[in-house]
Amino acid sequence: MVSLNTTDLSVGYDKKIILNDVTIEIPQNKITSLIGPNGSGKSTLLKSLARILNPVKGEVMLDGENIHQMDSKMVAQKIASLSQTSAQINGLNVEEIVAYGRFPYQKGFSGLRERDHALINWALEATDLTGLRDRTLATLSGGQQQRVWIAMALAQDTDILILDEPITFLDPAHQLEILHLLTRINQQGKTILMTIHDLNHASRFSDYILGMKKGALIMQGSPEEVFTEKNMGELFDIRAHFYKTSGDSKPVLLHYDLLKGSPLG
Repeated sequence: MVSLNTTDLSVGYDKKIILNDVTIEIPQNKITSLIGPNGSGKSTLLKSLARILNPVKGEVMLDGENIHQMDSKMVAQKIASLSQTSAQINGLNVEEIVAYGRFPYQKGFSGLRERDHALINWALEATDLTGLRDRTLATLSGGQQQRVWIAMALAQDTDILILDEPITFLDPAHQLEILHLLTRINQQGKTILMTIHDLNHASRFSDYILGMKKGALIMQGSPEEVFTEKNMGELFDIRAHFYKTSGDSKPVLLHYDLLKGSPLG
């Protein structure tokens, strides 16, 4: 399995520091959810881990090697990244889009080989897109489109998937569809790191939680450890009320209120 961690990572834009001395180790073969208020640096952290952004200070280490000293294709063979808004690709069908995931393995103009086609077919099957392989993106629903981007990442055949808000803008049924898909992918041996706003989804579908605020990692642990009234007050300035269902130890957020004195109150 591939390891991914940071040491004293600081990242900024236009001389403004967004991440400040973040040191983390992403649990291998687990689903980790990154939570926190808007503007806390979650997307910046994911882009840094995927080598999209360069650090001002510190390091991102992939299998013990500085990710910024590695060959781009080598990184792409270990980490697949899905941004919040994937670009529309006009005129291409689902299978052609998913095939882009094999780009890191192509040499020159060699084209797709037998293994490439096998992985494309596997990704289509895993995301239940085989019957839609000839459809163009514009003809698909939001949930189906999201499955196409995930299939493209799967076809990349990496040990680590980094997903920035993979269920944003989807209705409740499609959100669950994607989260159950990610659970199945994780059970096949993939490490998944994603940002997510819905705290109940984060608790239910995650093995590990990272909590960020104002560019700093302020808490981490299992859902049982992170989702407490005290932690949610510190992270979101809310008074959260949790309960646990019978047979499941993971906390469920029942309701919440703004804390008195909160900047939002």
